[in-house]
Amino acid sequence: MKTLTQPSIPPARSYPSLVAFYNARPDRLASREQDVGLWWRDGADGPLHRAAWVEQTGELYLVRLCAPEQGGGAVEVLARIDDAERLERTLAGWRERCGEPDSLRWLRSRTTLGVLVRRAARASEPRPHAPLGSAA
Repeated sequence: MKTLTQPSIPPARSYPSLVAFYNARPDRLASREQDVGLWWRDGADGPLHRAAWVEQTGELYLVRLCAPEQGGGAVEVLARIDDAERLERTLAGWRERCGEPDSLRWLRSRTTLGVLVRRAARASEPRPHAPLGSAA
């Protein structure tokens, strides 16, 4: 009997700097970006992060805003979100949350939830059947 498991979120991709992030995929350089908040807080007094969405690749990323010796400039890709409308639905209410203590936890949970919901929706879609008489 096959055991069903929860969909898993792949580990986040990280880069030591914005330069490394952009150099890893040249299509990021040519793409438009949409800011998704400048003051995401990690804890009450933790470092700030800026979030942005890269239209061409669908990547929602964070960059840590502090001194380089404290990890500043590091980039983490949180999720891939297909289009601007889906981004808005996934992050509905972000403007009210950004800047609050521990707001980064909210952002992470919304992107994780959005990925899980999309995977569940895809899994429940009917799959095309092979035509009768064909080998499957």
